[in-house]
Amino acid sequence: MIRHLPSWTAGSRLARALRPRRLATTAALLAAAALALWLLVRVVADATVHSTTPTHAASPTAHAPTVGRRAGVAHRRLVAPRPPVPLGVYAGPGSVATADAFGAAAGAPVPYAFDYLDGTSWQTIDDPRWFLERWDGSGFKMIWGVPMLPSTGGATMAAGAAGLYDGYFSTLAQVLVANGQANSLIALGWDPNDASVPWAATSAQAARLYVAYWRQVVTTMRSVAGQQFLFVWDDAAGSGVAPDTLYPGDTYVDLVATDAFDVGLGLANPSWSELASAAYGPDWFAAFAAQHHKPFMIAKWGVVPTAASGGGDDPTFVRQFLAWAAQEGVVMAVAWDDGSWALAGGSFPRSAQMLRTAEADAPAPLARAVGA
Repeated sequence: MIRHLPSWTAGSRLARALRPRRLATTAALLAAAALALWLLVRVVADATVHSTTPTHAASPTAHAPTVGRRAGVAHRRLVAPRPPVPLGVYAGPGSVATADAFGAAAGAPVPYAFDYLDGTSWQTIDDPRWFLERWDGSGFKMIWGVPMLPSTGGATMAAGAAGLYDGYFSTLAQVLVANGQANSLIALGWDPNDASVPWAATSAQAARLYVAYWRQVVTTMRSVAGQQFLFVWDDAAGSGVAPDTLYPGDTYVDLVATDAFDVGLGLANPSWSELASAAYGPDWFAAFAAQHHKPFMIAKWGVVPTAASGGGDDPTFVRQFLAWAAQEGVVMAVAWDDGSWALAGGSFPRSAQMLRTAEADAPAPLARAVGA
């Protein structure tokens, strides 16, 4: 029969077993092990510090205003490339066939088409059935450029901000819903920094009126039964005030947008990085959209003829722009494919080929981006 000894008995036997010499030897071994462990910790710590020191420190981009760059962008660009950016197209008024041809030339899905409503009068703005009939059944998700004011008749932003034009926008919303466009995107009052548009905001007072009027229109259109519109605020650097003073507010904006063409800065064939990092350039708008937790889109982009101070057939611009757009998480980039600036259907074969090469199998993540 095996008997279990009490713990105190086992302890006394262990004590007797350890002679003084053995105690000294054990203590020495423990001390040596502790020293070795301390040295190992120091070596590992030093190696960790050196390995985490950035080897490609990104210098901050100079913008006119201070808009914070998104944390971690430089690291993400190094280790997490994104898929190609989804494409849209502006192909001219009601030009479904040209939009289809652009999709074939791009060799990638083109889920979005952009068209600008006729802004000649209030009647052409609130009754866009000419456009709706042509795009009906095309398969494109539509983005409608909606003028805030007609080009004739003397309408003003002050009157619009006071609600005097609500009826026109209520009618427009009803027509869109009745014609299967309840979930379309509304690019309302685009490019307010462009002095040539009737709703131009080139002063602080005009900027305040623009914001108040935008809110009035959005509130009116959202009040129509059945609507699921997404409102796009589209601006760029121009001759007016700072873009952030024209922002209508997060409640009234669903997507932030800007433009990207290979022209500007007074440089001959400016690089994409020079264009993007210019004051109120695409980098600024990307950061602004991120700060406001809004999906970011490029409402107009493309190459520009040399006669218009652009880079002409510029495949490098196309490649660099698309890479930037993918890394920035742009939810769509609407290519300009109309007239002498037509990206794929004009006189820019190398740019069109670059577009085809870069855009194979692009996804269409807008619904995921806006939570719809």
